[in-house]
Amino acid sequence: MKKGFMKMVLGTMSLLALAACGNTSGTADNAATDGSSALQEIKDSGKLVVGTCADYPPYEWHLVQDGEDKIIGFDVDIAQTIADELGVELEVIDMDFDGLIPALSTGKVDMIIAGMNPTEERKKSVDFTDIYFTQKDALVIKSEDAKDIRSEKDLKKASLATQKATIQETYLLENFPDAEIQSVPKLNTAILYLVTGKVDAVLMVETVARRYVEENEGLEIADFDVASTPNESAIAVAKDSEDFLDAVNDILDEMEDSGKIEELIRTNIEIMDENNGV
Repeated sequence: MKKGFMKMVLGTMSLLALAACGNTSGTADNAATDGSSALQEIKDSGKLVVGTCADYPPYEWHLVQDGEDKIIGFDVDIAQTIADELGVELEVIDMDFDGLIPALSTGKVDMIIAGMNPTEERKKSVDFTDIYFTQKDALVIKSEDAKDIRSEKDLKKASLATQKATIQETYLLENFPDAEIQSVPKLNTAILYLVTGKVDAVLMVETVARRYVEENEGLEIADFDVASTPNESAIAVAKDSEDFLDAVNDILDEMEDSGKIEELIRTNIEIMDENNGV
């Protein structure tokens, strides 16, 4: 399973992670309101405050080492690189996924990096960078149910779970009106529902699905393709922060051209393997 998982992504590089959990009095509270000076406000404050939802390995997750709980992942590494390029400190705030855009809109964070898809609905509230990672969805099921769940037709009246306020939730609600849909703040809660028999399947992106399957005996990825739209991850910033948005896009372009994003993905998978998972 690990070999198959490792082949899904590209590259190699060392971890750059700096994270802090919980509510903070971050510099985002003092962000400029006119957008034109957003970048300068962040530089002047000396801090880049980033919101994420740390239950999404290898994008972002909690790792406890030597009694210290850190939020790490390739999204966090990308955020660290952006902070380094801007010459500021990185502060990461972990929250429920559905609370991220409200936090950005109210100035509690400067940007969101959480494997977020730039949907048209979300673009009404925030602006997005260019896409930095794309992958498809996968359905996690119990191995004992594999014989009964062979296609999406078998899900029409099933009990399904996914993360609240995601494009996976939208897909399930629109395509399985007769199914019981449970939307939860954290994916690890959805997996717990699956393991304990409260739901029949959980929908999430494939990279994350493979990690949860590896860490939970008796689970597997359903052997058919889900017809949902591929996930295109982008970073969200406050509306009309053009200078900041341009700066982040320039940094992402450099990271992509150099292969650094691919390297960070591989490195974080290796870290998970070395630490026996999430």
